[in-house]
Amino acid sequence: MKGTFVKNVQKYFTEYCNRTTFHGFQYLGEKERTLFERIWWFIVFSICLGVCITSICFVYQKWEESPVIVNFANEESPIFKIPFPAVTVCPESKSATDKFNFTKIMQKKEDGMSLTPLEETQFEYMSLICNYYSELNYTNNEMFSDDFFEFLDEVKPRFQLENCSILGYDYVCRRIFVPIITEVGVCYTFNMVDRSFIYRENVINIKNYLRVRPTSSEWSLQYGYDKDAGLSSYPLRAFLAGVKNGLQFNIRTTRQDLDYACGDSLQGYRVILHTPMTIPRPSQSYFNIPLDHAVVGGIEPVMITTSKRIKTYSPQRRKCYFEEERTLRYFKIYSSANCQLECLTNYTLSSCGCVNFFMPRENGTQICGTKNIECMYKSKRSMYLEKLRSKLENNSRFLDDCDCLPACADLAYKVELSQRNWEWNKLLHARRQLPRVGNRSHLSSLTIFFKSDNFIASERNELYGPMDFLANFGGVLGLFTGFSVLSLMEIFYFLSIRIICNLRLHGHWAGTDN
Repeated sequence: MKGTFVKNVQKYFTEYCNRTTFHGFQYLGEKERTLFERIWWFIVFSICLGVCITSICFVYQKWEESPVIVNFANEESPIFKIPFPAVTVCPESKSATDKFNFTKIMQKKEDGMSLTPLEETQFEYMSLICNYYSELNYTNNEMFSDDFFEFLDEVKPRFQLENCSILGYDYVCRRIFVPIITEVGVCYTFNMVDRSFIYRENVINIKNYLRVRPTSSEWSLQYGYDKDAGLSSYPLRAFLAGVKNGLQFNIRTTRQDLDYACGDSLQGYRVILHTPMTIPRPSQSYFNIPLDHAVVGGIEPVMITTSKRIKTYSPQRRKCYFEEERTLRYFKIYSSANCQLECLTNYTLSSCGCVNFFMPRENGTQICGTKNIECMYKSKRSMYLEKLRSKLENNSRFLDDCDCLPACADLAYKVELSQRNWEWNKLLHARRQLPRVGNRSHLSSLTIFFKSDNFIASERNELYGPMDFLANFGGVLGLFTGFSVLSLMEIFYFLSIRIICNLRLHGHWAGTDN
């Protein structure tokens, strides 16, 4: 009985080999072929099948590890679909010297002269913004009260803008630039959204900083401008490229406000171009406006979007977050920059029990004093070193704590700069306009504009869609074995339907001998 079953199986297999669309199988079922020929074809088929399986494994591994590919969009985008960049200007001088002279107080401490309690407190306040000299004798306050911001607001340097022009229209400069607290002190920003649109309600409001009108935004990174956004929508946008359709202003600096001991010895202004809802970090990326120089910058947007088809992938696989997927503690809008600032804030609070003055904080969170300056520096270095170590060791623990992946829809501004000396005094003399302040001030100029009316964005797309992966999978199988969907249906047919039909037609599952 057992021998009969084996013979039936052999006969049925031979019949399958003679009829299948699998390449090479028909030679295995030919009775008149020698054993050597059958073994040779079996070895060839096994090798092809092994190479086929290996190739399929490589394709699957590539899709598993890098399911997303970034390529250029199919068509150009006009610049009016994105906002004009937010422009944040930070004076290198941190205080008006007639209100507080950092160099003078520092030299008095170096000479061992006694300071009044008010001078001691104010000097320690400014040490958070200027330089911290560990060899000097500080009172080492652990925490600062909110009086720190009152003092900072009182002594902030004069910000003297002139001849402001935006998108071809003249504006009153003080109405379009609003003060903002950054890590280098008080800066002034243009085209940012109001703080109520950036920060959550639990974040303490610092006086009237970053108060913008209107308080709403008609643009978001993920969805762009609202459909009903008109020509005067906010944030402002440029409809045409060129110098006349950009931002232009002159900025005057009083010589007596220059303080070379506070910060580095370079004087002038730091400028940061960023999206309207991102908090600027002038210590990380900026360009300079030197004194008595005219600086011209041509902007080229760098925008990346993400196809909705890859939203089904996890953020860790697609390497980005959609706006609604990641919630921050202090910020309403997710961006990688805001997330990194929040991570640094949490790390500093955990290490030092307080936060730096420019960091977002809730009620009950205190500002670190001079005693904690070293702690803040060490915690910042430790955070970056731990982040680097986790990347090198492929450790996800730190990434789980911060998890600051890029936003799936992101925008940056690449700027091409040129600058030259500006002999503005000679210009005034040539036009018979004597300067009002003579040689007691410096005058600088900045012009920012889009270089082109259109730009090419990048787009994240899936490396293989379901049909792409199936076609790639089937193509490899077809190349090495001749396999197709019909081949799969043949196997199913010979293992089920044909057996049942043979029983009904011939009374035996293996069929007849003919």
